[in-house]
Amino acid sequence: MQDRYGREVSDLRISLTQRCNLRCVFCHMEGQPAAREELSVEEILRVVRAATRIGVDRVKLTGGEPTLRSDLAELVAAIRPWVREVSMTTNGLLLEELAAPLRAAGLDRVNISLPSLDGATYQRLTGVDGLHRVVRGIRAAGAAGLRPIKLNVVALHGATDTPAAVEGLLRFSQEVGAWLQVIEFEPVQGRVDPRVFRALHSELGRLTEEAALLAFQVERNRLHDRPRYTFESQGREATVEVVQPVGNPEFCMACHRLRLTSNGLLKGCLMTNEGLLDLKPALRAKDDAELQRLFEVAVRRRRPFYTGAVTPSPAPLPEEDAPLTTPAGDHLPVLSR
Repeated sequence: MQDRYGREVSDLRISLTQRCNLRCVFCHMEGQPAAREELSVEEILRVVRAATRIGVDRVKLTGGEPTLRSDLAELVAAIRPWVREVSMTTNGLLLEELAAPLRAAGLDRVNISLPSLDGATYQRLTGVDGLHRVVRGIRAAGAAGLRPIKLNVVALHGATDTPAAVEGLLRFSQEVGAWLQVIEFEPVQGRVDPRVFRALHSELGRLTEEAALLAFQVERNRLHDRPRYTFESQGREATVEVVQPVGNPEFCMACHRLRLTSNGLLKGCLMTNEGLLDLKPALRAKDDAELQRLFEVAVRRRRPFYTGAVTPSPAPLPEEDAPLTTPAGDHLPVLSR
């Protein structure tokens, strides 16, 4: 199904919990309003089945930290038959024990947060002395056959964006057979402290230029049309993907995602909670037709957050479209365009 800007919706990003065992300074918690309630496996499966009826065929599990759900393997096994791919974003602290069971349940691949390979820097950015556990989790993911492994590195000024830091992460990614994914720090209001953002935000232009010069192969990720560079370094192949969304209309125009919060709210964009749609009444009534209708409303209502010359004028909303609903307790304001 396409939204009013002609963007196909094919991906659903599901936050399983807002609990986490790290305290990362760069965390945006998927931009969701604070909540403790979590959907059950049955409820999430019902949401996924409704999503497939409007064209979704890929699911990404996230959080908080999804591995804190004791029923994670059961959930993966339940939803895997309904989609082409199930992937997960994790901090990796518990992955050493969980990689093999999750692969057996049907998990296809993982993104693992690795802000630094320096133990002191890792602890300063995450609040936990856990780097050694994450490294073991990354190796376990490779041994279990989760492919490709993407190492998520949020570019932070003076901490993770220095040449020495990037080169060290690149060498490690080559060693473990992973892709390095460098991500621009995003100013998600209500979740990211503006003072921290101003102090740590790093431009990725130089890294992009250097990767492009070295690459013998350049591809575009269908999600957000972001560049993926493959080149040779020290006799081994390396892959770097650059995720540069801030102020980037091209990035937004290639977005194919909807998002489900941990407590059952459907949203069309990371950066705003405008027009949240509460799926819980339909879930509790086991009304699959209403769930599908709410997905259709969410698709029709989604819009690019950053706009520019590449953004077409939207098609008009159908007159019968349901009004937007924002549940009480939503403390994340709409950001200015």
